[in-house]
Amino acid sequence: MSESMIAWSVYLVGALLLVLFGWRITRPLTRYPQWLFTVSIAVLLFTPFSLNLENHPSAYAPALFVAVLNSMFLGVEAGLDAAITLALIWLTALVLTLVLLLLTRKRQRGAPADTAK
Repeated sequence: MSESMIAWSVYLVGALLLVLFGWRITRPLTRYPQWLFTVSIAVLLFTPFSLNLENHPSAYAPALFVAVLNSMFLGVEAGLDAAITLALIWLTALVLTLVLLLLTRKRQRGAPADTAK
């Protein structure tokens, strides 16, 4: 196994543990903030972004790290592409999660199932 595969394996295990930890610490919250917070952590940690390297065109890194490091060392414009990608994927994930939560909510007792007459 190559060094990069070992590094990615360690990163994925660590990121998964962070997502599970985030799920665990949000247990006292209601269902909506718990799911939205956990999805936010997962998107920030698992969204890939291409590094566009000349000698290795298929190199990827987490978009959060690319956005932060490119902004720090290459200027704000260099990190903006990764930040926009991350923001769009995050917004899409939050909307899909909210739709899923609304479709799977439990009906309140005593509420009529069909209000149209």
